[in-house]
Amino acid sequence: MQRRTLNTHPATGKTLTARIFVLLGDTLTHMEHDAVPQPPDFPFAANGLRQAADQLERCAHLPAVMQALMERFDRLEHNMRREFVGLGERIDGLDQRVGALDHKVGTLDQKLTAANKNTTARTRNSVVTRRSDDLSPLYNATTGERITRFPRRLRDLENLTEDRVDAILAALGEPVEGEADERKRWLKYAVGVTTQVV
Repeated sequence: MQRRTLNTHPATGKTLTARIFVLLGDTLTHMEHDAVPQPPDFPFAANGLRQAADQLERCAHLPAVMQALMERFDRLEHNMRREFVGLGERIDGLDQRVGALDHKVGTLDQKLTAANKNTTARTRNSVVTRRSDDLSPLYNATTGERITRFPRRLRDLENLTEDRVDAILAALGEPVEGEADERKRWLKYAVGVTTQVV
């Protein structure tokens, strides 16, 4: 039978002192691996506080910076409004010009339509030779409307008053000049009557 001392462990056979050294070594090994709190780096902390203080001092300039920014924004807004007003005026002017052009095109269309209708009517009227023959009505050269109270027959044209002759000549865009007989003869030509059986 073996003899055991009080200082030996029954399972391992190690003495208490050896066991303490093993435990102490394990503890030191764990302490090396565990994060051991480092002492504070006061110069680094002081430098960080200085930088923070510098940035906070700049905050004193913020109202002036904000005021300058607001003034710039106000100028920018004013310039944009002025440009928008100018652009609106230019668009209005362009719109008026387009409207005037549209009116001119419409008027030109009316004149062309009237000219075409009048050419057809004059061709028909060119075969009118007797006072009882019907006349094809003509159209106002400007408005394109049928000339009101246009004479139905050649005899009606010959019996027109001077005022009515002048009104029809003006509606056809013909000159209103000369003696009454001359204007009536010119109206016959303007209507398309070129020959007449007496």
